[in-house]
Amino acid sequence: MLLALALAAALTAPPSAPPPAPPAGPAGEAVPLPDAPPAWSSAIRRAEDAGAAFQKALQGRLAAALSQGGAAGAIEVCATEGPRIAAEVSAASDVKMGRTSDRLRNPANVPPAWARTFVLLSAGEKAAAVKPLAVDLGGELGVLLPVGVKAACLGCHGPSASTQPKVKEALAARYPKDQAVGYAEGDFRGFLWVEVKK
Repeated sequence: MLLALALAAALTAPPSAPPPAPPAGPAGEAVPLPDAPPAWSSAIRRAEDAGAAFQKALQGRLAAALSQGGAAGAIEVCATEGPRIAAEVSAASDVKMGRTSDRLRNPANVPPAWARTFVLLSAGEKAAAVKPLAVDLGGELGVLLPVGVKAACLGCHGPSASTQPKVKEALAARYPKDQAVGYAEGDFRGFLWVEVKK
């Protein structure tokens, strides 16, 4: 009888509210882009669009420099126009962006604090094995877009033994502490990082 009363009471009681949804994740948690919470979709799309605009503009300038002055000319483009293009795309897209790696060429490209762990964890991988990530920064989202080494990159980033003497001279003059050599096609080179408002 008591069991029947308890069962009846349970069946007629108003349904309880569903448990609250878990938060998107504590600040600093990284999520592969396909697994990111839907609330981040717009910010991720803006970050990806900004990254694509940067890559298209820089690769266009590098291709022109390679065809006109070879790899030595491309070094100057990467050094001077890379930061300028990043600043222009950042302003136009209302984001902050930059390039980084575990093996820096330009010492100004150290990773932001939130990205350091992910840069180190990806070191030495093949580019295909490194997935884009979103990192919860509180009011902003950090997005890490992997950059792989292409055949055209090897003139400046390939093995030292196959690098032209004039390229070595140009690198030594501009980047005396250069670490960004010894790569093979398909290697993970680093990240394009983007900070975007949620």
